[in-house]
Amino acid sequence: MYNKIKSVSFALLGLLLIATSGCKKGTFDINSPNPNAPSPESVPTKFILSAALDGSASLIAGGNNDFANYYMGYWAVSGDFIPNNNLLTYNVTAAFYTGNWDAGYPLLKNYNTIIAKSSADPTQVYYGAIANIMSSLHFQNLVDIYNNIPYSQALQGAVVSSPSYDDAKTVYDALVERLDAAVAAIKGAGADAEDPGSYDIMFGGDMTMWTKLANTIKLRILMRQAPANASYIQSKLSGLTSDDFLGAGEDAQVNPGYSNTATNKQSPLWTDIGYTTSGTSVGGRDYNRACKYAVDFYNNLDDPRAARIYSPNSSGEIKGRNFGSIESGNEHNTDISAPGGPGILPFPNMPPATILTATESFFLQAEAAQRGYFGEGADAASLYQEAVTESFRILGVESYETAASDYTAQSSTKTNWELASDKIQLIITQKWAALNTFDPLESWGDWRRLNIPADLPISIYPGTLASHVPYRLVYPQSEYDYNGANVTSQGTVDPISSKIFWMP
Repeated sequence: MYNKIKSVSFALLGLLLIATSGCKKGTFDINSPNPNAPSPESVPTKFILSAALDGSASLIAGGNNDFANYYMGYWAVSGDFIPNNNLLTYNVTAAFYTGNWDAGYPLLKNYNTIIAKSSADPTQVYYGAIANIMSSLHFQNLVDIYNNIPYSQALQGAVVSSPSYDDAKTVYDALVERLDAAVAAIKGAGADAEDPGSYDIMFGGDMTMWTKLANTIKLRILMRQAPANASYIQSKLSGLTSDDFLGAGEDAQVNPGYSNTATNKQSPLWTDIGYTTSGTSVGGRDYNRACKYAVDFYNNLDDPRAARIYSPNSSGEIKGRNFGSIESGNEHNTDISAPGGPGILPFPNMPPATILTATESFFLQAEAAQRGYFGEGADAASLYQEAVTESFRILGVESYETAASDYTAQSSTKTNWELASDKIQLIITQKWAALNTFDPLESWGDWRRLNIPADLPISIYPGTLASHVPYRLVYPQSEYDYNGANVTSQGTVDPISSKIFWMP
């Protein structure tokens, strides 16, 4: 199991992370304060922004969410490695994928520094808005993985060294308001507002795109609570149309200038499941394989995305393996496809790190429209078709618009809008198919709230007792070491039965 946070290509980010204390207490560093390392407050905001965005890319696309690729039937584990019993039996411990927390909070501290600096200088309003938008994204991910988290008292360092835990629903509500405030700040910025320009390695200072990302993250937060709280969701979406969200070709992606000239310059997904600078497979590519469940879904529908998501085996075929399989005869790495096909890792061009795709935006809109949250003017069928088309587009399917149209027109209730009696099931099923590797956390969220896909497989590894994949992760060991009283107050966490607040 590869549990890691990618080394960041910006040296500045590492310096900033060292200078922050996150949520820990009682630590002592003989090198602190380091006279050779400036505090984040003394670094120009534009440099902190670039480093923080690169840190977000590493956190989201650098391997910390690989566990969700296993859970969601996208990936399996190679038969050429010694089995990891804990991973294959869902024995989730406090050491399991802790980077989401242990790297997440220091990163949030950097965004918090930007927010503080912008509050003191109105000309930096755009920086503050961007930091609030990205903070909302990361806090949502933490809630979706852990439920209750430190929020209101977090990121205060020595002022509050043992932050209490906030109710997850309260955090969610606060994030919606935070995103609305960020959009309002962007729209109300004065003529003297500083343009982040190229220091914004996501959108190049295009603040219209930032408002679209903010609204899309808000939509994701709201839809995570659907179909409950319908009136609340509808009220928070009032006045928004499809033009207010990420649209066709408008993927939120970070690229500080990734290249294959050195390992620390490669994109985070490339270092996770791609290749070394000399062209050999990295450990994560060898360890992870295509899951038979997903491969069968694509192949049964003649889906050209299969060959874009996975690499062919030695026979030129896309072939999967069951998660937890102990078959050794014909399931070696030469037999089973690797994740990261040419649509995911378009070698030799170093791909950007994806934060949120246009396809996800359209699927979120399609579900909201189908549930009536946008009013009568929204066309769920058209939004669904746009979502599928965008999936084909981002994966580089040839003649993607025609290919997507042919795909959805086939006589199957799993693709065809007119034939599907349950439109929500169709939308979420195809959303699952589209987010393979790009955003397994979102697919995991959909399954936990809607049980779609309903036939999601569990590990077949001997000794697996769970009847379904885990609902959540356990708080990391660092919390029990440094914030013990507060994390213990959350009670006993059982990953198989303890639910996130928005689950039915």
